[in-house]
Amino acid sequence: MQAHSRESCVSSAASRRGIGRRALLLAGLALPALTLPALAQRSGLLTLRATFGERGPEIGEELIWRIYSVRGTDAQLVQQSAEIRPNFSLPPGEYAVHASHGLATAIRTVTVTEIGTSAVIPVNAGALVVSGHIGGPERPMPPARQSLRLFIPTANNSEGRLVTSVLRPGSVLRLPEGTYHLVSTYSGTNSVVRSDVKVETGKVTEAAVNHRAATMTLKLVRAVGGVALAGTQWTIETPGGDIVAEAVGAFPNVDIAEGAYTVTARHNDREYKGQMKVEGGVNRDFEIIVE
Repeated sequence: MQAHSRESCVSSAASRRGIGRRALLLAGLALPALTLPALAQRSGLLTLRATFGERGPEIGEELIWRIYSVRGTDAQLVQQSAEIRPNFSLPPGEYAVHASHGLATAIRTVTVTEIGTSAVIPVNAGALVVSGHIGGPERPMPPARQSLRLFIPTANNSEGRLVTSVLRPGSVLRLPEGTYHLVSTYSGTNSVVRSDVKVETGKVTEAAVNHRAATMTLKLVRAVGGVALAGTQWTIETPGGDIVAEAVGAFPNVDIAEGAYTVTARHNDREYKGQMKVEGGVNRDFEIIVE
């Protein structure tokens, strides 16, 4: 009875030890199975192109694309491209597509699927090119002398919102369709021309600005056609008394807008006045005779 009892105890202990080893073995074998390889992320291809408006031709230059993921009211930039017809590899879902053509933009929401998605984004964009003349088309203004500003008119204000003040004559500015207010200044003068220009989708608007201005050579002389007196100080004023130009010298050149002006010449502490009429595009000498 005692021997039997001891065998049972030994068998039972061994059994317990065996179970423990099997449990450890099974646990050890199971550990690798808990680390599963990550599933490959699914993606779809989004192919894009842009057109001038809903029915216009395809836009073939100067495009910037930005793709935003949309989560409720939040949007986050995920990809961008400057290609004309870009392809974006994206996880399936909803995205906001932003297309820029110069200053013109368009936004559309697209849904990307695993089988791929293509979209055409219409952009209501045109272009503006500005040039300048002095007195007529036969006298083009040097581009460096023409300063341009472009505005979007608002209620009761033609210069409501500035679009750009760095537009260069002869350059192409891409703009949203609409009406704009153009201000052209003949640099260094009081000649300012204001006009409204209309930009249409898919078209280039060419605006030629004609400045009615001229270059006047000022002279203070003792007789008509005489030698100009050196060291003369000059002031040119409008009929209302606004000073539009000042100069110093025997015969300074002054660029000035068409109109009538009062000219004052100061020499040796004396003042001499004259009335000057300026005609657009007609450059000439203006003399004041010392009396």
